[in-house]
Amino acid sequence: MLEDPFFDESLAGIGFSYTACKKSRDEIEDVAFITIDDLDEECADKALFKYKVVKLVNKRLNGGWTKKNVEPIIYELYNEGVIDKKPGWQSVARWNAKYRVDKNLLCLVDRRAIKNNFCDFNSFSKDTFFWDAIEKKYLTRVRGSVATTYQFYKDLILVHNNENPDDQFEAVGRSAFYDRVKKLPPYICDLKRYGKRYADKKYRLVNSFTKSTRVMERVEIDHTALDLILLDDTLNTPIGRPFITVLIDTFSKCIVGFYLSFRGPSYNSVRCAVLNACLDKKDLLEKYPDIEKDWPCQGRIETLVVDNGAEFWSKDLERFSASIGMSVEYNPVGKPWKKPLVERIFNTYNTEFIHQIPGKTFSSAKDLEGYEPEKDALLPFSRFLHLLHIWVVDIYNQQPNKRRTNIPALSWQIGCQNFPPVVYQGAEKQRFKIESFPTVYRDLRPIGIEVDHISYSSEMLVEFRKHHPPPPGQKKHKLCVKRDPSDVSFVYVFLPSLEKYVKVNATSQEFQLDGVSIFQYQVMRRLWNNHIEINTDHEGLALANMKLSERMDDIRENALVKKRSSLKGMKSVAAFIGVDSESDVTFESVHRDMKSRDNAMYDSSGGGLTDSKKIEFIDDWHDIADDVEPY
Repeated sequence: MLEDPFFDESLAGIGFSYTACKKSRDEIEDVAFITIDDLDEECADKALFKYKVVKLVNKRLNGGWTKKNVEPIIYELYNEGVIDKKPGWQSVARWNAKYRVDKNLLCLVDRRAIKNNFCDFNSFSKDTFFWDAIEKKYLTRVRGSVATTYQFYKDLILVHNNENPDDQFEAVGRSAFYDRVKKLPPYICDLKRYGKRYADKKYRLVNSFTKSTRVMERVEIDHTALDLILLDDTLNTPIGRPFITVLIDTFSKCIVGFYLSFRGPSYNSVRCAVLNACLDKKDLLEKYPDIEKDWPCQGRIETLVVDNGAEFWSKDLERFSASIGMSVEYNPVGKPWKKPLVERIFNTYNTEFIHQIPGKTFSSAKDLEGYEPEKDALLPFSRFLHLLHIWVVDIYNQQPNKRRTNIPALSWQIGCQNFPPVVYQGAEKQRFKIESFPTVYRDLRPIGIEVDHISYSSEMLVEFRKHHPPPPGQKKHKLCVKRDPSDVSFVYVFLPSLEKYVKVNATSQEFQLDGVSIFQYQVMRRLWNNHIEINTDHEGLALANMKLSERMDDIRENALVKKRSSLKGMKSVAAFIGVDSESDVTFESVHRDMKSRDNAMYDSSGGGLTDSKKIEFIDDWHDIADDVEPY
């Protein structure tokens, strides 16, 4: 019998409960698979670039992978600013051949790659005066004209020639200068002169809307705030309007997944909605047994159609989509009709479902006149979530559209019969979940891995440090770390030598971290910092520091004035007389006591110890004390 790679020995012996069952299903244990995360971030970015170029060329290619067909597309992509360097057409063809073998991003990683800088402006010309003038006059938000830039260019050369008679430089003519400016990448020019938003809007890759031929081929995603105020389940007080992230399959028109929360749109909301759409809904249907119909929607998304929100431009989404073979298509700004289904579903939500629930609100302030939704809100969040699942599964996916040309659930069933989607099961399902987690790179230190002031460590990390030296040229291992945003009590660390992720628990003792989300932890930490700040006596600390500084200055001055005796064995003498934090004994006080005893002995014996004998007695003390056993 094979050993279960997802077995968690910490769960062995725990009694069954719904919470424990849900936690055991959601948690992911060590998963072994090859990924690009065993390489450094730079190599991963290069692989992502190759993947991007192959995908873009594939979309525009008409014919075979020949120089005649591929090279013009590469130049076109570069001139449009879609890619920031021009690879050779043979390299792109080779990348495509490698990627087609197993559709794995790892095959595009060049392990022998050396550090290369992306092409910049200096690759176009060696005329430094030209680039100085361009950067200082033309590529600025002031948007200087070409004529002004050319005049500044000539002035730079004139000043240089006057200061360097032996190193004369001849300026190019006006026409040649204008030709150089025309050869500048348009995207870079617009980026520097008008800003990133304008440049991205102008040169973004835009694909025409094409009809899908199978389920999960194209899936649209978007967010909105529902026109409804919900109540807290326990306090029964109004919380606010929740945000919903919805995914719709363009072939069947089914709602394949959604995510509901009170936090604004982010990569985490996209991640949770994609997980809900791609994985099976068995556990979800068991949670709501009164749902009559099945929700069979699952499988790998081939193309995710998104708008231009910041959450869709995140590096985590780019890495996640490339790792699982999912393309991300950005909808043109101002053209919602190219992403019609998900835009229309929000209106359907409000008109057919939300507006019949007490506590509904309106997007327009004019419509709220004379109406207070907070007072009429009656529905707790958990109850609304239950009703929402019933509406999605039993109503929306089952009812025909207004033109009565399609039933989403029926279209999904027909589509699966012809071209069933690739589903995630077993190890692939676990890998899919791990790949969706946000990625950071952290140094492996003696205390382990630290993320957001939380330390994570385990015996496996210690053994890894023992037996695997850092890569050449590095002092520490820089490891890929993935963390579940809903639970900061553990992370998954990729160990290159083992080619697998290992689960590493948190060792920080500041807070109880089990089941605490990243957002909750950040709030807890902020509250604790505020508590410490409020209860800190800054004035008292300042006075104590000043007093300590004054005492240290006095000690330093006395040390310079008084001549210190270099007596042997002073540490042993201090131990003998008992200089410690529990008493006020000092050398001076002991000296007075000894002097009093010496005077008494002198008076009684008629004589005493001379000063030289006293010093000799102290000098011999070190030898005497060394033979005394400590207690």
